[in-house]
Amino acid sequence: MGILMGRAFREGVEKHRKISMRVKPRQWKPLDDLKGLTSRTQQTKLTMGPLQEVPAMVRIEEEHWIFERISQEVLTQLTHRLVIHKPSGTEAIGGTLDLQTAVEVARRMAQKNGQVVMIEPL
Repeated sequence: MGILMGRAFREGVEKHRKISMRVKPRQWKPLDDLKGLTSRTQQTKLTMGPLQEVPAMVRIEEEHWIFERISQEVLTQLTHRLVIHKPSGTEAIGGTLDLQTAVEVARRMAQKNGQVVMIEPL
């Protein structure tokens, strides 16, 4: 039996016995697929109300970025603020606990990004 089946598969199916499958073309409309997502996003935006800035801190520990909210105690310990001048105005990019850290951040941003960072005492 095994020898006969091997021969049958090797020779293939006869032309008049093949079954032809009709392929239904799928018309993908990506914008229609995203309508539900956009409507849910707009509804959520309406229920949330206006956005507010939340003081946050980013720490890097062993190549992992950790985002956390800053408590009021930490905010009172900050000694210097880092500010970048842009055409739209000034933008505060963060704060540091000492002058040495502020100078190091400003130096690295000047080297890598070519941006001048102003250090303001708080």
